[in-house]
Formats: sequence, C-alpha cells, structure tokens
Amino acid sequence: MILNIAQQLLNNDFVPILKPNSAKPDIFCAGRQTGPNLYCVVAVDADKEGYKQKFEQTAGYLGASHSMNDYNVVILGVFCTKEEVSEDLKEFTNETVESFEHINIVKWVLTPKGVRVYGRQPDRLLNIRDILESSVSKKIDAEDITDVFEKTYADKKARIVSKNTVLTYIITGVLAFIYLLQFLDKSDSMVYDYALMPFGKGEYYRFFTCMFLHGNLEHLLSNMLALYIFGTRTERYYGKGFFCAVYFLGGLFASVISSLFLKGFALGASGAIFALMGAVFMYSLRTKRTIDGFDLYFLIFFVAVGLAGGALMEGVDNIAHIAGFIGGCAISSFYKLKT
Repeated sequence: MILNIAQQLLNNDFVPILKPNSAKPDIFCAGRQTGPNLYCVVAVDADKEGYKQKFEQTAGYLGASHSMNDYNVVILGVFCTKEEVSEDLKEFTNETVESFEHINIVKWVLTPKGVRVYGRQPDRLLNIRDILESSVSKKIDAEDITDVFEKTYADKKARIVSKNTVLTYIITGVLAFIYLLQFLDKSDSMVYDYALMPFGKGEYYRFFTCMFLHGNLEHLLSNMLALYIFGTRTERYYGKGFFCAVYFLGGLFASVISSLFLKGFALGASGAIFALMGAVFMYSLRTKRTIDGFDLYFLIFFVAVGLAGGALMEGVDNIAHIAGFIGGCAISSFYKLKT
C-alpha cells in the first residue's frame, strides 16, 4: 500500500522529502507547497510495530526543519492498514489536530475501502483524499521504491504532448502587437470596425476579430497573464493542434453566445482564455491529477473568482466568460487522454 501511495503522490506533483528507509519502505514522506502552505504527507504502515514512534519521529523532524520558515506546515499522517481498524489506531487518530506555531498535524487512516477520518480531524486537504483513494483503487506493478520513481518519471514524460509552448507565446505577442496598433489609432477605428456587435448585423468576421482587441492596457495585461497560465498548460498536455481548437473554437463560441445579449461593443480574448481554463479543468477532472501544480479544487476556485470578479465589475462580459468555459470543457472532452 505504501508503494501505491508513493506513486500517486509523485504523479500529483508531490516530491519526496525524506529518503525511503528501504526498497520496500514501511514509511514514505512527500510534500508539495501550495501558496503559503507546505503539505507533507507521511504514509506509515500501521500493521507494523512501532508505527506511532516512526510517525512521531518523522513529524518531529519535519516540524523542526521547517519551523523557521514563513509558510505554514501541514503534516498529514496517513496510517495504512489492511485489517480492520484497531481500537488503538482509532484512539491514536481520534486526537484533535495538534497545532504549534506554523505547524499543524492531522491524522487519517487508509484501509482497502478508502480513507477514514475520526474525531474532529479535517476530512479534506487539497485533493489529497482523492489521491489516497486512487492509491487504493489503482494497483501498480512496481516491485520497490526505485521502480516507483522510474515508472512515475516515465508516466509524467508520456503525458506531456508538446515539449514547448511556442503557440501560447506567439498569440501573446500578436495580442500585444494589435494593442499597439490600437494605441496608435487615435480615432478608435479598429474598435468600431472589428469589435463584436449584437448578433444579426451581418458582419460575422467580428466574432473572430474581437478576440484580438482590448479596451485598455490593464485589460490586455490581465488577459496575457491568464493566457500564459492556462495556455502553456493546455498546449503542453493537449498538444498544439488541440490547443488551437480549444482557443479559437472556444473563443468563437463565446463570441456568438455573447452577441445574443449585447447592446453595444464587446472585445477581448477572455472568452478564448476561459475556454483554455475549461480545458485544463477537464484534464484535471478526468485524470484526477494536478496539472503543473493546479489541482481540481484550485481550478474551481480560480474560475469562480474570475466569474465573481466579472459580475462585480462594470463593463465585463461575463456571458462570454461562461460560454468560453463551457465551450472549452465540451471541446476538450473529445480529447483522448494519455492516462
């Protein structure tokens, strides 16, 4: 069970913190930093004698080595058992969360039927519970921890379809160049000639051209940042052809839906960018994996904040955002994943 957990953690951007104590270890520790928090998962074979002492020694080392850092450390003890959960193990994991300065210690039990949480321990930490559940359901053929490392590296390498993200940078450059032309166009003729207008005006090229225009420098820079974040991930994991399909078809879908509700002009690449968000979201949802540090819950939060911000700010076309996200989800669902 420890080897299974190790492989699933490594597949989800966790990195080993301590060197395993043997080729088939009875304890494994890996961590991942997310924002101000460092999450350390300590998986322990609770069917072996001395599992409490092993965990406490490891937790003590982690706490001491990270206590001087500014970020918060969450140490999650995962006590694995193939038998019925003993009263001793229940009592040990039923304790309240141990909290020190910048350090919190949480305890879960993992059985062949899944994760069990006792007492007032939190039952969710990032997507770690899903990772642990996957370690139970997905059996591996690795013989030892070295084999796990090799297979995980090969698996990650196989999932990367595109080795570079040149298309993302090209589109970013094009958006910047067109905005420069807009800036030099003192009469705003580019906006009047190419921005999106209410559907039915007959100038259907505007569905496409509006995706390259921006209202001001702040609008451009925010979209360039979002394009970098989600464009690079889409291009890496879906490939260049599918990246283009998601970006342009998703953006066109957003333009068409937005035009049905428009009363004036609309412009910006955000509909296409939300389509990229939808593609990354679907990849994480379908594979149950983090995508270069983004897990499913963070993606949900990111999209929700983006839509909430659009709803609160005047002049933001949230309909295009929602339509783009739905379009990106729909298009990417046709992609055959390399799981």
